[in-house]
Amino acid sequence: MTARAAAALETRAALLDAGLEIAEQHGLSGMSVNRVVAVAGVAKGTFYVHFPDRDAFLSAMHQRFHEQAGQAVAAAYAQHPPGRIRMQAGMTAYFEVCLSNRGVKALVLEARNTPGVAADVAARNAAFAALAEPDLLAMGWTEARTAANLVVAMSAELAMAEMAAEQRDERGRQVLWDLLSRLDLNADAAASA
Repeated sequence: MTARAAAALETRAALLDAGLEIAEQHGLSGMSVNRVVAVAGVAKGTFYVHFPDRDAFLSAMHQRFHEQAGQAVAAAYAQHPPGRIRMQAGMTAYFEVCLSNRGVKALVLEARNTPGVAADVAARNAAFAALAEPDLLAMGWTEARTAANLVVAMSAELAMAEMAAEQRDERGRQVLWDLLSRLDLNADAAASA
């Protein structure tokens, strides 16, 4: 990689970091290009070198978060065969990434309702649902795609509650694990084998 390319990646990362900082303090409604470049310490034109508009910037912020969450979930999934335990490990990894990232609360809460970003957010959520499908199949669900979408929605709601409280919701997690256990249609067969 050339020095110029490395500098461009560094500048792009600085802009995204600035966006998360602003999102944490002001929400997405308080995020303007002027505020982003001021926090990042770059000229306004630099923003447009990296992002054609604010929606593209918000989508890039969400994509970066999704990539971090995806890596954590994949690492957790690699530890287990398909099924409830693997799904629980992946959800736990997702919750921890949400809690450890600045500004993610506003990004997750508000970006899905931003018209120019909503389709990208929906596609990324669908990718998480696709990861959960083999687990639900292993749990005995023939309608695994629909069940996966619902499990992802439950996970997202608990993650948002934890982000709002800025701490783990141990009771909420335990209830979610209990729900997953009850959703495991093959658990009784495995226990009696």
